[in-house]
Amino acid sequence: MSKALQTMARLAKVKQDVAMAKAKRLASQVAKAKDLQDQVIGFAGEYGNMAMEQGLSSSGTTVAMMQDAMAFRTRLLDGASEQALASAELNRQLKQANALAMAARMKSKGLDDAVARRKQAALREQEESEAQEIEESISARLTLAANRKARVGIEDA
Repeated sequence: MSKALQTMARLAKVKQDVAMAKAKRLASQVAKAKDLQDQVIGFAGEYGNMAMEQGLSSSGTTVAMMQDAMAFRTRLLDGASEQALASAELNRQLKQANALAMAARMKSKGLDDAVARRKQAALREQEESEAQEIEESISARLTLAANRKARVGIEDA
């Protein structure tokens, strides 16, 4: 069997493992970015609600304090929007990494299948060769035995 084919199969397996690891790492980053974005949005909502409740419940809250609180809330939401753009890029990279991982997997599988077919063919060829050797050995013994019988028959006559 071809050593080159086996080497290519091993190399394809390594490339597949690397591509799968990269896709997994990107998936983790996407999940973390999404969680962070959700936390910021949730915090901005809670912060806005607290500011409104505090402003309505106490008469000591100034308009400037309310404006500062709402400006901070707006900055949080803007940050979440920027995070959404970064997440979109991560999602694009993740899709690309998944496609590359799938292609590497298919190539590795194809090479593994080719190696398996070559091994099977070599085994079949070896079995056929052994069967032919056995058949030739039996045929030679039968011929030898037939020749001996013929000689014995000639000597007896």
